[in-house]
Amino acid sequence: MSLLSPKEGWYDTKVSKDEKMWMVIALILCLMMFVWMILWHVYGKQNPSSTTYRTTTTEFAQLTEAYIKRNMIGMDNGIPVVRPEPNSEVFLMAEMWRWSPVLILVKDQSYNFHISSKDIVHGFSLQPVNMNFQVYPGYDYVLRFKPTELGEFKIVCNEFCGIGHHTMIGKVVVIENEEDLAKYGYDKMKKAPEAAVEEGAEKPLTESEKVILGEQLYNLKGCVACHKTDGSAVLAPAWNGLYGKSEKVKESGKEMEISVDDEYIRESIIEPQKKIAVGFEKAIMPVTPMNDKEIDQIIAYIKSLKN
Repeated sequence: MSLLSPKEGWYDTKVSKDEKMWMVIALILCLMMFVWMILWHVYGKQNPSSTTYRTTTTEFAQLTEAYIKRNMIGMDNGIPVVRPEPNSEVFLMAEMWRWSPVLILVKDQSYNFHISSKDIVHGFSLQPVNMNFQVYPGYDYVLRFKPTELGEFKIVCNEFCGIGHHTMIGKVVVIENEEDLAKYGYDKMKKAPEAAVEEGAEKPLTESEKVILGEQLYNLKGCVACHKTDGSAVLAPAWNGLYGKSEKVKESGKEMEISVDDEYIRESIIEPQKKIAVGFEKAIMPVTPMNDKEIDQIIAYIKSLKN
């Protein structure tokens, strides 16, 4: 925009030949790009067609957890690994700061992807094929997906989402047969922490079974994103050696010392902002929906983690 007003009568000034030439060239290029975008979508199979539904973060998280439990075959660095049947529904959830689960798909088979966010806006970028779109909380983005190349593909978040943004890398592995699993270390995976008994069974859970279920919840609920089990405490207190330990917390701005026991853990899950661990005041822990049984299983898992 010019700082000075144009001279009077400028609108009637004739356009020079070279300016007309560039205007015609620009118009032709714009028309070519418009037509090419349509061809790129239809024949280049880019900008994938999709259907979007309204949902809630709680509803989608529950659907994803149920899907993972049905299809999980193991764990990969704390992320559940699933191997869905071809032509089935596939759920992928974005949250600070991970994509869950790891997906093992079969080449040239179709899947219906359901993608949503558990917290804030994330960017889905499948590399190296460079497929990109936004993932919003409250929306179920349904995508018909057919992998045509073998290999390991990374899912990168290309929308800044906080301090752990750079670590938010998911994985899609495309195989052709059982032998391909060995290439990625999935042929002899550690047994998945599946439910030890069916929910509602008459037989009560043993402590070891609660620990197994607690580890599963630790990964499925996303606790692993902030609470580590290797002693590191960057975003939140580490869980190993935490139970029974004296911790300084702040409640209503007042500092006090508490002992980490069943009651404190239960309260921290139900009301995470009531007592905040000193040193982690800037890290906001979200409310994670859990029933009483699930909280008991989380507590059992934390108890099992020694230094």
